[in-house]
Amino acid sequence: MALHEDDSVLDKLELACSDLKNLLQTSAKMDESLEQMDKKFDRIDEILSTALRRVAPLQSLAMATKSLDTRINRAVTPALALLDSFRLSESLQDKLLELSSSLSAEETPRKRLKKLLKYLDCVDQLNVVINAISQDGEPVIQKLQEVVEFLSMTKATDQYRMLTLRETLITLKALYETEVDAMKFDGLLDEALLNMQDEYESILLCLKHQNIGELQVDEESEIASDLGTDLEIEVLQRISGTLAANNCLDICIGIFVKVCEMVPLAVFDHKFVGLETQL
Repeated sequence: MALHEDDSVLDKLELACSDLKNLLQTSAKMDESLEQMDKKFDRIDEILSTALRRVAPLQSLAMATKSLDTRINRAVTPALALLDSFRLSESLQDKLLELSSSLSAEETPRKRLKKLLKYLDCVDQLNVVINAISQDGEPVIQKLQEVVEFLSMTKATDQYRMLTLRETLITLKALYETEVDAMKFDGLLDEALLNMQDEYESILLCLKHQNIGELQVDEESEIASDLGTDLEIEVLQRISGTLAANNCLDICIGIFVKVCEMVPLAVFDHKFVGLETQL
């Protein structure tokens, strides 16, 4: 009996050692990622500041005719909104880094779940902003380009205004072409989605009980209470919704099925009906 207990303690120590090594490797990768993101943020901030200095004065320019004023404003206003969206995206990515750091440091399970919900809120907000930039970017740039071509052809404004519009167009094009794909596929959003997959599987595995076979299936109230808290289920549903909204539904289903194969599916039926419906 004592030998069995020693083996159990040894297994736990080996598992703890493995987890510590994984944590150290993850921390090293995160430090490297943070350093790269800081450099990238500095470059984006410089581009945005330059663009805003060039675009902002356009709002106060008095045009010679109302039609010209309307035509330019219809192009400049969306351009300013697009720049604001880039700035909001940068702000949300900064917030996401802060939340990620706070989440990694939190050891209390319930507090960690609450922080995970805040992290998910930020991920969802960032996803909305990036999608808006991706969808609106080309039409906004196209409108601005049409105005630049029109003014160049008609000579309807002075050279200073033309230069400002051209520089704004060039800045927006460069920002859109270099940053949109990176934000969608290679940036913090993509990293956050990978983290969510790990969190999803981790929470599901935490709900697996070794003595589950001793419970009676018809005692639904007891099984439901033993499986997990409402907060855990809420987090799982939120994660599955976020993953599904980012074309990761198949991955989410794969994780769920894998964990269900480890635990009798009937055990999950009562508490996880909301999850199965969502998936």
